Amino acid sequence: MIQLMKYRFLSLLRDRTTMFWSLLFPLILCTLFYVTFGNIDTNLECIDTAVVVRDESRQAKTFQTFLGDIEEEAEDLIKTEEMTDKKAKSLLKDGKICGIFYIDKEPELLVAGTGVEESVLQSFLESYQGGLEIVQNVSREKPENLPELMKHLSGSAMQAEYVKEASLGGKETDGMIQYFFSLIAMTCMFGCFLGFEASMMIQANIYPVGARRCLGATGKMKIILSDFILICVINFVDILVLLGYMTGVLKLDLGDDIGKIILVSFVGCLIGVAMGMLVGSVGKWKEGTKIAILLAVSLGSSFLSGLMVGGIKGLIEEYCPIINRINPSALISDAFYSMTIYEDASRYTRDVLSMAVWAVIFLIGNFFMVRRVRYDSI
Repeated sequence: MIQLMKYRFLSLLRDRTTMFWSLLFPLILCTLFYVTFGNIDTNLECIDTAVVVRDESRQAKTFQTFLGDIEEEAEDLIKTEEMTDKKAKSLLKDGKICGIFYIDKEPELLVAGTGVEESVLQSFLESYQGGLEIVQNVSREKPENLPELMKHLSGSAMQAEYVKEASLGGKETDGMIQYFFSLIAMTCMFGCFLGFEASMMIQANIYPVGARRCLGATGKMKIILSDFILICVINFVDILVLLGYMTGVLKLDLGDDIGKIILVSFVGCLIGVAMGMLVGSVGKWKEGTKIAILLAVSLGSSFLSGLMVGGIKGLIEEYCPIINRINPSALISDAFYSMTIYEDASRYTRDVLSMAVWAVIFLIGNFFMVRRVRYDSI
């Protein structure tokens, strides 16, 4: 069997197309993901904002002072400039500023969009209005606590506090990590092309190589077993390379439990390879039909796990959760979620067991498909 695996391995290395899709394509896609939105949280530029003074009352000047304090302490986040209303609206229309703050007894904000910058400006206004309401309530009900409250509010305004994404265990997480989890799942599923190629190479009615292998002294089941073990090893190495690239080069956080990561990746390999061998062993289908089925299943399951649209997995979980329970890619990505975000051991175990069931089903199906194949002549 070692000799069979050796020569099969050398044969696979010469198949550049299959090796590209199983190894190089996931690395390229991972790099593109990282360049596109790997550090998207740090790309917020300084927000240019206009200030229009409508009122000179003490209350209006208080809001103006508030904006000045914010700009002084967060100069890389917001930049204000006082100007006339006409000029400010002209700049806002041309997209040269993100919003207009009106200094009045009741401060106002005018924006022309609904993006991140506009949301930040709105949060500044709501923060001021919330603090002002608290001051007014304390002045009426407990005026003796007003000096302490003002000291606290002043300190809060001078400190930049931001919301951070974190797991349920308190560990900081990247909101875009879901795409990389789905990419790992897609790489596991792409093992189907390796399995498909191996399954086709033992069919005497399709390839001359298959005819020679069937005529040899080695039994067909032994050939299939050696091919399956070798391909699983190759696909597993491909995934380990991808994981090493993600964690070692791109510095992505995929979790701290190496054992669980390796287990999920290995079971994912079994699913992909076994599925490819099962589809390839269906003798009555044309090769093009089989490839189309593998593409539809591998890419379709990756799509439903969130590879192309981040929120689709959550929508499926809300309206049709059974899809996430039977989708191999969703199970793989969910297992990574269970380790890094949910930190739920029972959920992780459920995902791994479900993946193992799929792998066994595909293997049993492949066994019966190959076992029943007979040739009148070769």
